[in-house]
Formats: sequence, structure tokens, C-alpha cells
Amino acid sequence: MRHFVFFVIVSSLTFTGCSEEDITNVSCDQAVPATVRDLSGLDGCGFVFELEDGSKLEPFMLGYCGTPPLPKEVTENPLYNFEWVDGKQVLIGYEVVPDAASICMVGKIVKITCLEELALPAEK
Repeated sequence: MRHFVFFVIVSSLTFTGCSEEDITNVSCDQAVPATVRDLSGLDGCGFVFELEDGSKLEPFMLGYCGTPPLPKEVTENPLYNFEWVDGKQVLIGYEVVPDAASICMVGKIVKITCLEELALPAEK
């Protein structure tokens, strides 16, 4: 019974934390260039975004278990269909997630608010 109560509390906090306005008013006006880095060789790490100054951002991603249809918080997330490739150049907008912790511990944990892939320069 305790597990069920815990699940209900976590679910209610998860799905009431984002409003429709938060999702639809996403702007990339203040996006910064970043490079996707694969740090899966480090314990507890996966892909991160590396900024031009060398600092790293760990993306906070909300997982969802359930049957379709998936909620808008999942399908409208900029990372929903993102193809993670080491070295990919992107522009990202982000917000630092306060009081978040990770096992990887290589950078700030952030919520990606917008994402735009940059075209690779044409080969000569």
C-alpha cells in the first residue's frame, strides 16, 4: 500500500509541475551553441551538452512508463525525438534545475527548453 501512495504522490507532482503555457511558449532567442558529448564511459553518465567554455550540462529528462497516448510533457519535450550523436553541434536553451543531483556529476543539471541542430559544414 505504501508503494501505491508513493506512486500517486510522485505522479501528481510530476504531471502538475508543468503548465500548458510552459510548453507552448518556448523560445530559442537566448540559445547557446553546444556540442553533444558521449560520456557513457564514466560511471553513471550518458550524453551531455558541452558549452564553448568547456562546461558541461546534464539534461534532465522525465521518463514516462505507460500506454499511449503519451502526455504533452513528454511528446513536446525538445529531446523527445533527438538523435544523440557524439560531436553533434546544436543550439540549446536551458534552465538550471535547482536541487537536482546526478550520479555523473560533470556539470549542472538542466531542463532543455529548446533545441536546434546545426548543419554540418559541407565537405570539400
